[in-house]
Amino acid sequence: MRVLTMAIQKLRDGSEGIIAKVIVGLIIIVFALFGMGSITTFLAPTPKVATVGGVDVTTDEMQIAVDRGRRLLMARNQAVDEDTLRADVLQDLIQRTLLVAASDELDLHFGDSAVDQVILQTPAFQVDGAFDSNQFRLMIGNAGFSPLSYRDEMRRDEKIRQMTQGIAATAFLTRPEARRAVSLADQVRDLAHLRLPAADLAGEIAVSADEVRGEYDANLAGYSTEETVTLEYVDLRSQDLENGVELTEDEIREAYDSELERYTTPERRQFAHILIETNDDVTEAEALGTITGIAERIAGGEDFAAVATDTSQDPGSAAAGGDLGMQGKGTFVEEFEEAAYALELNQVSAPVKTVFGYHLIKLLGMEADAIPDFEAIRAEVAADLREQRAGDLFAEASDRLATMAFENVPLEDIGAELDLEIRTEANVGRTTPTGIIAEPGVADAAFSDQVLQNSFNSDMISVTPSHNVVLRVVSHQPSEPRPLDDVDAQIRENLAADKARDLAKKRADELVAMLESGSLTRFVADKYGLEWVRSEQTPRNKFDLDREILEEAFRLPRPAEGDKSVSAVSLTNGDAAVVSVTKVDNAAQDASSNQQLDSISRALAARKGNLDFTEFSSQLESEYEVERY
Repeated sequence: MRVLTMAIQKLRDGSEGIIAKVIVGLIIIVFALFGMGSITTFLAPTPKVATVGGVDVTTDEMQIAVDRGRRLLMARNQAVDEDTLRADVLQDLIQRTLLVAASDELDLHFGDSAVDQVILQTPAFQVDGAFDSNQFRLMIGNAGFSPLSYRDEMRRDEKIRQMTQGIAATAFLTRPEARRAVSLADQVRDLAHLRLPAADLAGEIAVSADEVRGEYDANLAGYSTEETVTLEYVDLRSQDLENGVELTEDEIREAYDSELERYTTPERRQFAHILIETNDDVTEAEALGTITGIAERIAGGEDFAAVATDTSQDPGSAAAGGDLGMQGKGTFVEEFEEAAYALELNQVSAPVKTVFGYHLIKLLGMEADAIPDFEAIRAEVAADLREQRAGDLFAEASDRLATMAFENVPLEDIGAELDLEIRTEANVGRTTPTGIIAEPGVADAAFSDQVLQNSFNSDMISVTPSHNVVLRVVSHQPSEPRPLDDVDAQIRENLAADKARDLAKKRADELVAMLESGSLTRFVADKYGLEWVRSEQTPRNKFDLDREILEEAFRLPRPAEGDKSVSAVSLTNGDAAVVSVTKVDNAAQDASSNQQLDSISRALAARKGNLDFTEFSSQLESEYEVERY
């Protein structure tokens, strides 16, 4: 602060100097172009909700993620608890930032050419089976991405995926563990159950007027109308501006000439390699000795592909003779790529050391740069140029829109200056699933104090990078309690269902206590006029038995010889059940084929690997400094 004060004083003292006049001139330009609100805009730091290892998680990121989560829940007809949603989203953003930091620390790579290949092969970006640039822009734009931000996001995703797969791939099961797992998986049980339907208890349930009133008073918000607003808004869309951009043939040709490198498919090369890994069991010297011996075999005339299949420790390419396919620059780690691109056709490199171990690399083929003809890509060039022009117009109009919104210029004047139509949405609430109110950030703005209480314009809302909105509230309908008479039947039904569920569980617990005290099973069933449903030699996947009852039966401990294990369980539909297990038989551990053992080993190792990754993820927060604001 002292340094800042001295700098300001120096500016005052030297206000007649040329530097001061330039600074003052720049400030005047800022006011003229962007209005009074520009000073706070230019000086204010980007708000953040957390910092993870020095990387900020911004409020914009948080808001976009919250809006996406809210829309997803509403699409599934699930209730939206804003506090829970925001807490979950913040934790997800922090966890993702931690994973990105960890992948960077591990020096994981996903090159530009690999990103391009994934994009080109994504079905959502294709029309009639071929990649379509307009479809690509439309799909990522709807998700709130620009082409550049989408590529960056995808690169981060792929690096996290590499890390996930790498950690998960280290898990394994020994053959005895696999046999034990198969034995348990094929376990069968003799079981029986009594079901107490909640619906059968309706005649024993009474709900008093006092109980209805108590529930109504205690949960008044749940029996109130939704708070709604009627709003007017203008929305600025890059696509609308793009539709109005006109281009001449000379402009398209000039764009082709100046951006030709952008439309040229870069040179690609096809390499094969042989890898000898270095790890805890193999030293660098041992790996180098092995790879040197392999190099001598190839120099002596043996076929590279055959030797690769026989010796390479890269599971992804060994079976293909070490062939890595046709790739562009940026695909491989630096040491590998430097050596590979120094090779002549069919030449084999000397041993190359990377973080993975030692490699022999062979250049199998090359594809030169593919320079497209103008007519072949004229439509694409025109679309890109039109998008660029629209982007410039959108940026300029957005700056003006933000300024006028901040200065509370009437929407009519904003619409007239920027040629935007004023639209209306009537009686919409926070959870309305369609319309402008359902777009990211709009509901929060519409129900903010600035807009709702002070009758101001909202700030400009960036719905997506190519769609901005400014709104105002025309009328506000507060949430009001619905009359008790209107909700009396609903409350009675809910309370009766709760009472029936509780009564069913209480009776199930009573029957379990009777069984545990030695009462006969027949006597226990007769107490409430029930019938035991028995199932002998029952496997875990018996499909004609209620899943919740089956899971409870397999949770129960193995009973002593001649005894039984019993428990009571509440079911999702409100019923209750008494579950009894009298016998447990494991499958013979030597009865499984090697194929079955291999299959379950892979499945359980994958599950264990995922658990290892989850544990790894949970430990990251203790290794990186995380601050929540």
